[in-house]
Amino acid sequence: MSETGAIGHVVDVRSTTLRVALGVGSKGFTKVGPYGLQTVGVVNSYITVPAGANRVVGIVSGVYINGSQERRGREPLATEDDIATYELEATIVGRFEGNVFKSGLTGYPPLHAPVQAATPEEVKDIFLPRGGPSLRIGTSAVATEQAVHLDANLLLGHHCAVVGSTGSGKSCTVTAIIDGLLDHEIPNGHIVIFDINGEYAQSFAPGTSRGKKTRPLVLGPKPGTDSGLFLPHWFMNNEEHLNLLRASEGVQAPVLQRAIADARVAGATTNVEMLRLQNVGSSLALVEGAFTDSKGGAETTFAQLAGLQSVVDEQVTVGGACAEQWVKIKECLDYGIRKAAVPNAKWTALTPQQRDVLAKMIGAVRAQISLAFNTLGMGSGQAAPDFDAPIYYSLQELCDYFLPTRIQLEQASDNRIASYVTTLQMRLSRLLADGRYDFITRVEKHSDPLGSYLKALMGIDPTSGDPGSDWPAASLFQELPETRCSGPSVTIFDLSLVANDVLESVTALLGRILFDFAVRSKPRAEHPVLLVLEEAHRFVPSGRDPSGGLSRSAAVFERIAKEGRKFGLSLLLASQRPSELSETVVAQCGTVIAHRLTHEADQGLLRHATALSSRALLDQLPSLAQQHALVTGVSTGVPVAVRVRDVDDPPKSDDPNFIATWNDAGKLADLPGHIDRIVKEWQGDLP
Repeated sequence: MSETGAIGHVVDVRSTTLRVALGVGSKGFTKVGPYGLQTVGVVNSYITVPAGANRVVGIVSGVYINGSQERRGREPLATEDDIATYELEATIVGRFEGNVFKSGLTGYPPLHAPVQAATPEEVKDIFLPRGGPSLRIGTSAVATEQAVHLDANLLLGHHCAVVGSTGSGKSCTVTAIIDGLLDHEIPNGHIVIFDINGEYAQSFAPGTSRGKKTRPLVLGPKPGTDSGLFLPHWFMNNEEHLNLLRASEGVQAPVLQRAIADARVAGATTNVEMLRLQNVGSSLALVEGAFTDSKGGAETTFAQLAGLQSVVDEQVTVGGACAEQWVKIKECLDYGIRKAAVPNAKWTALTPQQRDVLAKMIGAVRAQISLAFNTLGMGSGQAAPDFDAPIYYSLQELCDYFLPTRIQLEQASDNRIASYVTTLQMRLSRLLADGRYDFITRVEKHSDPLGSYLKALMGIDPTSGDPGSDWPAASLFQELPETRCSGPSVTIFDLSLVANDVLESVTALLGRILFDFAVRSKPRAEHPVLLVLEEAHRFVPSGRDPSGGLSRSAAVFERIAKEGRKFGLSLLLASQRPSELSETVVAQCGTVIAHRLTHEADQGLLRHATALSSRALLDQLPSLAQQHALVTGVSTGVPVAVRVRDVDDPPKSDDPNFIATWNDAGKLADLPGHIDRIVKEWQGDLP
């Protein structure tokens, strides 16, 4: 390599850094060369150095005056500038093989090797990935005329994290990444956004340029079927049920699992026998309740037994899978009713003899019901259906019937079971009574629930254009503008009004559904999905739960981070506190876009999670300006300081203008009405 245009020579070579002594002509930090006047020694600029057949590329991380040289003899007077040694330090980031830039090193330059400032063409080659699609993230912070591109497939295939203190521009950077993807024709693109602050709906409004390029669907913010923000409880798998109800492993978990399996069988079948067995069990419970009625037990018991006898007689004539058990139930009822001889009389209590006969009859009938459940796949002696199968069942029926029935069945082997499961029953009852959970616990049964839900997630009309569809949020698609384009789908879950204590269960279940869908898709990665997590530290926390294990949400997203890439499920995380993020997830992010970070713990996590060559650059994090960021990782050839591109219709994350708002007397006059509107919506239909 000719030394024409050299700015200095190498004086120190280390594993990741070079030290360069600047030449006399470069001490003014400019150099005239073949490309005109070039700035020399600017932090975040690039240099090249010959190393065998290749040229090593370094990014300038520091510039120094190394002190005065010793004066010898009677030398003419010289200025400090003449006798000082000017040096720069650069972090090695890659190499040029011919004119092609590649990351990594195959060799180091020798001492005294000439150093040149990277030419504009070389900088362009560094910032523009070759061999695949790219997205424009912004411009170089040093060479402002030079656009910075990221390799789109590497960005998506290896996950990405956008971090920075509040107000540093994270949400706009996430939007800039989406805009970069929308620069491509991607009609089969699918983006799902978990929006915890309600920021993104306005960015994809129908009248915006982004809304015209995509098929946006906003679910929420008020939880419920009307807004589309609902999540049927029967989608939950075994672990999610246990987590939601905090079932202990010893006794509660097995009993709950079997009860849910029983409920799923009942929910999935149209078998009249199943419904009638439930009816018989409920009536027997009412008869038992009448034992303690000192004023009118006889009348209640007579009515229940007469009704039971009619139902059982009809079922015996029909036959069915449990025909043998129905015949024996009829025999038990006929004998018990005749012997007890309960009168149809008001204000009459049951006698001890009647209670004794009825108690024996109830025990015998329940034994036959248990055998019938066995026959239908619900008994303790039979293998249960898949605990994780997303099959409809009624949570209210689980509470009122299936869980108590399962407890009675298990009591046969351990009479302490009921006391062990009491707290679980209380939690289930409280869950059903809490209106905040209605969008999970009280979703009505409808056609193809899982299929229609996945279609909505992927931007497909779950109603198939049927105005009579029973999909709970059918009105959402009917109200969408007819001008929706054929571009990629963007589904936004506005979670801003979801109660904090249920948020983890919601996001964990949504993430797991997307992951299971991706895993089951054949061929693999046929329909890739980008999952955007705003305020990701809320979904993927670094801490452990009280039991010492991972939270359910963290476990789900850690699995996606580790395994999602091969199935076409990519994560884009945004967080203002990376130190509160799961270190496993951060370590799996192949690209990190870091805005201003002032907390030492946040900076420390990034230093451990990024490549060795990028760590020196992270010292700049506390002083980065708004909209500026450091980009490191597999999607960019080199670590780069970038000014993120401007975005139209940014997310609603601007800082409030306190003084201007406080100066507005009109807003003060409207404050009472404003409070009334908020309170009315807050309290819902309460008086």
